[in-house]
Amino acid sequence: MTDYEIEMELEAALEALPKENPPVNLSDWNSGSDYKEKLASVVKLGKKSDLFDYQYFFPDCIKKDLAHKLGFSDEAYENSFFAPVSQSTLSIVTLAIFLKKHNQKVGIVEPVYFSVQSCVDDIGIPYRLFSDYMENINSTFDVEELLQSDCTAFWFTSPVNSCSIYFKERVTKGIQKLLDAGKIVILDESLCVNGYELSRVFGVQENLLYIYSPHKALGLQGIKFSYVVCHTKYYDDINNLEDIYGGSLCYSCQEGARHFVSKNFDDCRDVYTAFWQDNFLKVKNIVKNYDFARISPETFGHYAMIFIRCAVDDASFVEAMKRLMKEKGYFVYPGILQGFAPPKGFCFRINMLLNTNDIENGLRVVLDYIKDTGK
Repeated sequence: MTDYEIEMELEAALEALPKENPPVNLSDWNSGSDYKEKLASVVKLGKKSDLFDYQYFFPDCIKKDLAHKLGFSDEAYENSFFAPVSQSTLSIVTLAIFLKKHNQKVGIVEPVYFSVQSCVDDIGIPYRLFSDYMENINSTFDVEELLQSDCTAFWFTSPVNSCSIYFKERVTKGIQKLLDAGKIVILDESLCVNGYELSRVFGVQENLLYIYSPHKALGLQGIKFSYVVCHTKYYDDINNLEDIYGGSLCYSCQEGARHFVSKNFDDCRDVYTAFWQDNFLKVKNIVKNYDFARISPETFGHYAMIFIRCAVDDASFVEAMKRLMKEKGYFVYPGILQGFAPPKGFCFRINMLLNTNDIENGLRVVLDYIKDTGK
């Protein structure tokens, strides 16, 4: 089955169930009610943004503060262009068109956010997928494979998509080699927890472009904004593309920018960190009771992948999830929907911002099913 067929079958099964008490998708993007309630009691917005006029940039009074909070020095700020849009998907579209206009062949280091490959396909950008690394990228990454390819640009996602694994020295040194070789590098850090940005490693370099969306990691989707950060060399290109495809900034993302530079953002991040880390301990304690399952100890964020060592057939798994929806009230999406190639083995994502009781009960339900059928 293709990833699209899997998703459509599970969505259809979900839609057919009564709406009063829907089953919980442990792989869901959204947070649970307990986390939302905790964060709602902490978050404070200034409500000082303009409701009326078109706004294409954030106020001058916070621009440098935004750069500093994203990890850029004063010198880097002076040599860079910060192009804001309302959300990170628009940043992905902008950079895909940028690559097309510069006649690049892009090497996509998987897994990436789902819209990246769709964008390069639709726009007609030649590309190659590098699928050998996944969650093991920090121990297996081989930059020579990328350098010896015919790709002229490379797209990385940090942290690793749906794994919350951040790049270590082996990968960052490899990325620097790509930059030194004159390659264009895009670092999509939309889900990066503030304080762990690669800007603190690389700074601003001529062929390096970043994507940021700091509220996304905290589950505050209603006030998120996105930044494309690049060297001033590409000011005209990026400014023009974001004007055309991104448009003006909505009120909520202007509020988000002001919130990001406030102490209250840090308070929200503390709530976020405590919540997911508490659930992560519970997840690890459950997983260790199933000898066929594992979770990366490098996980640092609310999305984690559970990797399975026994064979799991896609079609059988989908039928089982449809049954578990009805009988147990829980299900998951297989990792192929998050860009994890089937040859790497079966896996599924779990969102550690869901309610703790759902995580504990639901994870046992899914792992018990695999234990009973996968051996």
